[in-house]
Amino acid sequence: LIFGALRLAQVVRKLETSEEPPELTNSCRRIFQFMHEIVTAMAANYPDLSLKLFLQCAQGADQADFKAIAYEFVSQASILYEDELTDSKAQLRALISMVGTLLACRNFNEEDYDTLITKTTQYAAKLLKKPDQCRMVTLCSHLFWVGKESEEKHYHDPRRVLECLQRSLKIADVCMSSSMHVHLFVEILNQYLYYFENDNQMITSKYISGLIALINEHIENMDQSEQRAEVEAHYHNTLEHIKGMQANEKTAEKFAPIEL
Repeated sequence: LIFGALRLAQVVRKLETSEEPPELTNSCRRIFQFMHEIVTAMAANYPDLSLKLFLQCAQGADQADFKAIAYEFVSQASILYEDELTDSKAQLRALISMVGTLLACRNFNEEDYDTLITKTTQYAAKLLKKPDQCRMVTLCSHLFWVGKESEEKHYHDPRRVLECLQRSLKIADVCMSSSMHVHLFVEILNQYLYYFENDNQMITSKYISGLIALINEHIENMDQSEQRAEVEAHYHNTLEHIKGMQANEKTAEKFAPIEL
């Protein structure tokens, strides 16, 4: 029913914004109001599904350029997350969906978007399991770096990207069971490199070199095992990428200061 309504909303919105809009029985806004009523009625009995549907509706409203309606749908998803989701796996799945939705929605005004992404990042930092916390806070860093500088609807907050990555490192540092913390360090290094390549001025070669030195130290202290081999294989690919960038004429100057 909801997905049928979303398809109908697209058709009606196209008619509403045409050069000569016809007289319609129901407006696109009314269709979104109907969807809101249906999902709200489902929420008490089917919180997981309702949260996903709220997020789907948010994307539909954003595509129709209804900023306030999209914001309301995401806000309702947040309320469900806080009030109804207690299982850690369900929380993780919901957060991944929330991040995906926020990255897909490009029409929020800056203040509303900032409110939503800040709240989502706070949820990520409160997940039960530390590795989940670490990975989700790292993922949330992308909420603060959306689109290219040349795009009209880009959102860049270099300082908060760095804050997310530094927080992830602190969380990873306490994941001392087996080799998990080293795995996480390598994953975070890859994210540092992504932002470095995409000209986030807060992410400097100094941070990357320091993290490489930290990973080298931790790998040296690991016992020979299958886990160590997995970490080293992952890390080797990352180092090879850096070497490739240092050898490339276009990127050599930028990557040269990184110490391997």
